Amino acid sequence: MTTLASPLFEDRPQSFRHRTLHSFNGPVGSITATLAVTLLVGLLWVGPEFFAPSNIQIVGVSVAIPLIVAVLASFALLAGVVDLSIGSMVGFGAVIFNQLVATGLNPWLVAAITIGVGVVVGLTNAFVIVYFGAEPLAVTLGMLTLLRGLSQAIVVSAPPTTLIDPLYNVTQGALLGFPTLLLIGIGITLVAAGFIGKTRVGRKVQAVGGDHRAAARAGISVTKVRVIALVISAVGASIGGILYVGQLGSASNILGTGLEFQIYAALMIGGYSITRGGVGNPLGGLLGLLVVAGITNILNIQFFDPDYLDLIVALILLAAVLVDRFRGGDEFE
Repeated sequence: MTTLASPLFEDRPQSFRHRTLHSFNGPVGSITATLAVTLLVGLLWVGPEFFAPSNIQIVGVSVAIPLIVAVLASFALLAGVVDLSIGSMVGFGAVIFNQLVATGLNPWLVAAITIGVGVVVGLTNAFVIVYFGAEPLAVTLGMLTLLRGLSQAIVVSAPPTTLIDPLYNVTQGALLGFPTLLLIGIGITLVAAGFIGKTRVGRKVQAVGGDHRAAARAGISVTKVRVIALVISAVGASIGGILYVGQLGSASNILGTGLEFQIYAALMIGGYSITRGGVGNPLGGLLGLLVVAGITNILNIQFFDPDYLDLIVALILLAAVLVDRFRGGDEFE
């Protein structure tokens, strides 16, 4: 109890620096090296065009929305809950937003409605998981199936085309040669990393995921933390759905299928733990997504069979898990 309470309730000048150095010597440092190797392979195999502005735009646009969804979903992971429904929530949010905007409603109003739906989904997950003590994987898997079924029921034919100029400009625009949406995603990641690593509230989230019984004894409301974390996760997915409509101009009933596995694989590569909360850093999640996106881009340019991507990502994921186990990184500190 003393060990847990110390970083939460005492202000120690070197604690944040110590945690930051520990993080970069641990999973974040490992995935940074992996990203450097990926970039080197891209340069040697593809050539200078791998770093061409047009290719950076392609990679950035492809990773930006999953990054935003991943950063917000990682709060639930840190709190000790795996939310498998984020992919279907992205699709359902996109379908709701697209269908309502197509009827002529104000896009800002519809965006607020879509985010409100995300809040309801997050609260529903939290109610069953937190208050009834149900297994998170089972609950969120059920929610995944429900939302996917609702998307299929709503879009029974070709979805309407919805072009919203301001949203399209954000999702497809560039600033200083980098995709605008990617820069926004990186900004959100940095804010989240500072929040988790530097604030007492962020440390409470990690404490709940690391050992919820000890956190409760330290006076932390485990219920409140996990409810808020699940709502943040669902809201992030609904925002992702809105952004996909802005990027694609429409929303099919299969949008977001499998996205949860792509995101969680990248988060695990970046140092998060699926089996235990309190472990991970948003910067590691960003780097993990960039590694997967870089490998995908290299294989696409070289016209490799897409099946090789799953193989390579699986091998990197297994390596990341093994390195983390040897390092003892699954322990909450």
